[in-house]
Amino acid sequence: MRGKVVYKVSGHLLAICLILLLTGQAVAAAGKELEVTLQEKKIQELTADGLTLSFLVRVENRSEKSYLISSYQYRVLVNQKEYFTQNTTLENEQLEIKPGEPVVLNFPVRLSYQYLKPFLTENQKQATCQVSGQLFFVSEKKKVEKIPFEWSMSFPIFKLPQLKFWPLQVKALTLGGAEFNFVFSLVNENAYEVLVQDINLELTLAGKVIFHGKLAGDKTLGAGQEKTFPLSLMLDFFEQGRELRDELEKEKPEFKLKALVTADSAWGVFSFVLEKTGQVEKQLNH
Repeated sequence: MRGKVVYKVSGHLLAICLILLLTGQAVAAAGKELEVTLQEKKIQELTADGLTLSFLVRVENRSEKSYLISSYQYRVLVNQKEYFTQNTTLENEQLEIKPGEPVVLNFPVRLSYQYLKPFLTENQKQATCQVSGQLFFVSEKKKVEKIPFEWSMSFPIFKLPQLKFWPLQVKALTLGGAEFNFVFSLVNENAYEVLVQDINLELTLAGKVIFHGKLAGDKTLGAGQEKTFPLSLMLDFFEQGRELRDELEKEKPEFKLKALVTADSAWGVFSFVLEKTGQVEKQLNH
């Protein structure tokens, strides 16, 4: 990797990464000297508020002279309706495209579920995003070339799974330590299956992390399914701190659970974070 240039214009990020590449399917060209290729499209980020789609584009200069990307403009449609337009001139940070040194442009499109409602039908499970526009290049002789582009991809109308706490199953609670099961559920509110691959957990009690690790077993969530997971824990108050005992002795101790979830889908592999803090009732098991 040779370097990285990041542009932020009107709240929309254009990250330009210079990477040597070998393959791609051409979608546009100017006099066969400049070629623009859509290399990859994926979900870059997924949160409870929305998601970011990433269009990775390869630009190759097949001439013997350098070009500069001077400006670009593009329009984003969701379900064939205009979502936003962007026109940007790169005055002080023009990107040089040297002969034989392809670069990759990342066009991220942030889609907020709050603003997507007018573009969707009721109970719609997925939608289509279309990006079209032009890249403008300037040669060493100040000749301007423009290359049109058009890409599209579908994306899910996705609801993050919800975390749910169950009563604490206390096996032993003494002056020196405790043994208990912390039980939680993942609730899939989507009308389709979520193929969970990995869940990395961090469980906190009284400000201290008492568990950190991967969740074992089958984690796939069926449509509308709630799946329960127990964590068997043993604490040593002498080593880990008396504040843990003080918290566990409360009628409803407070726990914080953070889960980094990796899932597979028709749109590729993506990750998201779930977090919940709440008081938990105790259930004594002898």
